[in-house]
Amino acid sequence: MTEANQEGHQEPIEAGPKGHEACGHDEVKALHDIEEAKADIDKAKDEIQHGMKDLDAAEHKLEAAEEELEEAHRHPKIIHFSVDGEEYETEQRKWTPNEIIKEFSGLDVATHYLIETDPHHQANFQGKGDVPFRLHDHASFQVISVGPAPVSDGTARTGVPCFIAGLKSLGFNPAIAPGKPEHVYLDYEIPTGKFAGQQIKLGLVVPGDFPMTSPGGVHMSPRFYPNQGGGEHPRGGIHDSADFQNALGGEWQYWSRPYKNWGAAKKAVATYMSHVWKLWDTQ
Repeated sequence: MTEANQEGHQEPIEAGPKGHEACGHDEVKALHDIEEAKADIDKAKDEIQHGMKDLDAAEHKLEAAEEELEEAHRHPKIIHFSVDGEEYETEQRKWTPNEIIKEFSGLDVATHYLIETDPHHQANFQGKGDVPFRLHDHASFQVISVGPAPVSDGTARTGVPCFIAGLKSLGFNPAIAPGKPEHVYLDYEIPTGKFAGQQIKLGLVVPGDFPMTSPGGVHMSPRFYPNQGGGEHPRGGIHDSADFQNALGGEWQYWSRPYKNWGAAKKAVATYMSHVWKLWDTQ
């Protein structure tokens, strides 16, 4: 090498291994980006295919629902139900409790409320009279008075055939106490209140002119409270029930709770049993 080369000229810088490394890194990254883009495209295609399947399923479901609606309009489903033991039917599915009371019992919604007594659909609509609900087939309802349960020393007399038939229509299996043809008794599960679920025997003495006159109070076994002649419900007006006790054995007591304003009520066994329901609900 000459001196000029040594002093006056600078040798060119060669692209060595480091330059090749930079180029290779960019290529690898680009290839990686391409693979990611392809994967995203495949994923998007897969999502679109699933979306199309979901769309097809939704369209079929909509078509089926529209056909069902058209069929319902052509052939409306008749709903069968009962209020206070009386059978009714309707095509209307949405009702309020107050509408049912007005339409099928004729009672004042200001002094009555509705309960559903079907074992599989029990409901208490007190305070919810204007809230719509869906009426199901074979529903059963009772109309409950909000008036107080009075205490009375009055006694009922004889008569049972009509009352027994009404009890059977409500699903009970009543019997007549031996030697006491006017004394009806049945197995009864307390439906509401603090004693709900307890199994008892319930006794009623039915007047001969029922349904013009309702039974007085209720007889039951076992005892729930000590005897107390005076006072008010739930602990007042309670006496021994010697007739049922002598006829059937065990301990019986009588709750003096006649149905208030029976003359203005819809005279049916279910109406009286709604009164019994309220006695337990107000414990």
